[in-house]
Amino acid sequence: MKSDRSIASLVGNNDLRIIAVTVLYLAAAQVGLWLAYPGIGNYPVWPASGVALAMMILLGYRIWPGILIGSLITYAIVFIKQDVTMNINAVLAVTGISVANVVETLVGYKLYNILITKDSTPFERTANTFKFLFITLLVALIGSLVFTLSINDTWLTGQNFDRESFLFNYLAEVSGLWLFTNFILSFVKGKTHWRLSWFSVSEAAFFTMAIVALLFVMNSPDLSMALERSFPFLIIPFLLWVAFRSSIQAAATVVLVISLYSVYISVHGSGPFVLADPQNSLLLLQLFVIVIGVTTVILSAAVYERTEAKRKLEKFNENLEEAVVERTKELDEEIKTRKRTEQKIRVSNMELRKTNEELDNFVYKVSHDLRAPISSILGLVNIAKHDNTLENMLACIDQIEKSAKTQDNFIKDIIELTKNARVKPKRQKIDFKKLVEETFAYVKYSTNTRPPRPKLHLQQKKEFYSDANRMKVIFNNIISNAIKYSPPGRTEIDIDVEVLNGHAKINISDKGRGIDKKYQEDVFKMFFRATDTNAGSGLGLYIVKETVDKLKGNITLESEVDKGTTLKLKLPNMAPRRGRVRKV
Repeated sequence: MKSDRSIASLVGNNDLRIIAVTVLYLAAAQVGLWLAYPGIGNYPVWPASGVALAMMILLGYRIWPGILIGSLITYAIVFIKQDVTMNINAVLAVTGISVANVVETLVGYKLYNILITKDSTPFERTANTFKFLFITLLVALIGSLVFTLSINDTWLTGQNFDRESFLFNYLAEVSGLWLFTNFILSFVKGKTHWRLSWFSVSEAAFFTMAIVALLFVMNSPDLSMALERSFPFLIIPFLLWVAFRSSIQAAATVVLVISLYSVYISVHGSGPFVLADPQNSLLLLQLFVIVIGVTTVILSAAVYERTEAKRKLEKFNENLEEAVVERTKELDEEIKTRKRTEQKIRVSNMELRKTNEELDNFVYKVSHDLRAPISSILGLVNIAKHDNTLENMLACIDQIEKSAKTQDNFIKDIIELTKNARVKPKRQKIDFKKLVEETFAYVKYSTNTRPPRPKLHLQQKKEFYSDANRMKVIFNNIISNAIKYSPPGRTEIDIDVEVLNGHAKINISDKGRGIDKKYQEDVFKMFFRATDTNAGSGLGLYIVKETVDKLKGNITLESEVDKGTTLKLKLPNMAPRRGRVRKV
């Protein structure tokens, strides 16, 4: 606010502040002198008191010399205009009145700091408004009492104490303190809460025109005296309007304008407050000014306090709703996190149970399948000891070789299973033609049979990357099973490979004996054997399934008894991405 900046510029230099206060005090006093009531010489309103107290509240007690100087000049001029001889009594009277004004302001300033928050205007809370009314009524006694004694008592005229003059001076002090202190503090220290809008501007314009029209009608000579006397009552709805609909600053301004206007027309002999007796006229005018000023400001403070409480309550509700929404989000996230954790725990428990079951089964099978070849070898050795003919020895050696190979194959299966579980997949370029050739060469070497040439159908336009060792394990086990469980002469194996965007489809088909439907769901389980003929370790397809899962692929089986079996694999391409890959 501009007033805040102007006040701030004066704070740094006390001499400038004193000069500014002196000028403001003299201007306010001149307004009061200008509005002196004719016939009795008293003042309906004394603005200088309100300006002095407002300046001291804003600038601090150190500006008291400005009030003193302004008061000395003012009352010296008053005495001179009233043709008072400036003797020692007159000088003492002027000095006493000026000192009383300073004391009045200092007492008001001290009480204000004690009873009311220093950093806020007293007219925004109802309790503070009543406290300031108490301060006004109390400190006005000081200046009015000293002024009455100085003007009417033995100090100058030797007359007795004039109670009516004291009452007029007291009410002038009260109205001046209330109206002008309120007006100044509400603009300088108040929280401006005007909301500029077309509606508010229109409402302010309509209010102003209505007030002007009312004042014009009241001053019209064509109206009856009864209507003219009704002005104090007709103005009340407008004061209620401004108190309920507008700001504290607007209420203070309207009250001040109406009060000064009422004083002005009364001083010039018109309006509802002019009676046959000037003293009664002045008293009626002063009471009207004080009543409308106090009532409107207190009502405006109550409305503002209620509005602020409503605004804070709405803000609290908004914050509460935001907090509830935020907390709800947090709870939802917490619930989701808990559900995810529970799901992970369930999956982990299922995997753990599966692992435990497989481990128990594995331990049992391993102990059995490892000991079986050894037991067979020991039995053959015992037979060889009792029958050492050449023919028997050769037969035993042949059986011992088969048992040793069985045990070796079983151990290899276990090693492959362990590697698949522990070693992370590597990204390597896969040559399917080379992979198939190496697989058939290995099968030929490991089985001592002559497998058929593979029928490879390869459709590949893009490079395919995967783990080469795991791909060998997959092909070795599938093709070994195809040869092992196919009757002689029906070992035809078709291998179809199609490399697409992002993955490869691999189908490996044989013309073997096939697998009964009741066993097809179990063929990928550990140690499962669909037949005892040419029974291996039962780990082949289990290793294939685990390896495919490790590569994040999937495998399915289609089989028909006496017609053959097809294993269908879908493996992701682990090639480095150079851009977004379109899925097929």
